[in-house]
Amino acid sequence: MSSVDKGKKAIRWLSFCLRHSWVALFLLAAFMCLAILLAINGGETSEPEVAEEPSALNISPVVEAYRSIVARECNANGIPECVDIILAMIMQESGGSVPDVMQSSESKGLPPNTISNPEESIQIGVAYFSKGYKKAKAEAKVNPKETAIQGYNFGSGFIGWSIKNGGGWTADRAVEFARIQSNGKKRSGGARDGQYAYGDQLYVQHVMAYLQPNVGENGGTGTTKGGTKEVEKAISAGSTIVGKSPYVWGGGRTSSDIKARKFDCSSFVRWCYAEAGIDIGPVSATTTDTLVKKGKAISTKDLKRGDLVFFDTYKVNGHVGIYLGDGKFINDNSSKGVWIDQMNNSYWASTFKGVIRRVTND
Repeated sequence: MSSVDKGKKAIRWLSFCLRHSWVALFLLAAFMCLAILLAINGGETSEPEVAEEPSALNISPVVEAYRSIVARECNANGIPECVDIILAMIMQESGGSVPDVMQSSESKGLPPNTISNPEESIQIGVAYFSKGYKKAKAEAKVNPKETAIQGYNFGSGFIGWSIKNGGGWTADRAVEFARIQSNGKKRSGGARDGQYAYGDQLYVQHVMAYLQPNVGENGGTGTTKGGTKEVEKAISAGSTIVGKSPYVWGGGRTSSDIKARKFDCSSFVRWCYAEAGIDIGPVSATTTDTLVKKGKAISTKDLKRGDLVFFDTYKVNGHVGIYLGDGKFINDNSSKGVWIDQMNNSYWASTFKGVIRRVTND
């Protein structure tokens, strides 16, 4: 072989090595990037995204997104037929608006909303419900499903008591159990959860309402709910403190109160809309009397998400909240602080006189 041929061969070999070295380096770099991305994503935990497909039940997309987790836990606890019931209970307990979606903290002897992980809340809640459900299914002569549902709210003692005293849940037995447990003490503020000061005597009815076919009121198979960007920002702000903000009469009118999230009904509504960039009154002087003059009056048939709804509580238009759709509104009340309530609860239904104001542009 001539020196020229040897030189050409050496050049070809060098070229080959260089070409394949770059390929190897490229593949190595790509592999390292992929590994880093997988490590980052694998270490993250997040709440389920809003469900893309609408629910056939009266379940919001936010809660529907938990279906796979609920199904897994129901299967693990031997109650696979209860997935929809659990989703309906989540709607009633929190609407999916707080991390402790099933309000399971108290079943562990912890203060309300201590649990900060929705998956943990579902694990504990389903396990607790399954014990009562299995007992009711085996022993109740009437309404085993309803007996278990009411037992989730009242405590497991109700299940055994109702079976012993008539065979299971009825609406009247729920009221009687609450009367006994409260020693006959009645609620001073009304009867939205029943007349006696113990639990929610209407819990079964509230939960069962979410098991009805969805006609669109909850973002399901009918017309989806939704407001303007400002409305959604206001509601989103309020939803962040559901179950976390106590009611304070006259609160929310100083910077320190606002920072501590201490509101009454009117200052809470003002703060929600202020967070959305809408001024509906001064910090120090906003009341239900000033809010009822803001925006424009709306008829009940035109009520929509984001509208202010007023109630004749201790006085005419003495309480205010923000309508969410699906017959619900978010408000700050003396019983639960910032909470999501149903307008058809007996107390709110009896005090709502159709006064509605819209403070956003259509």
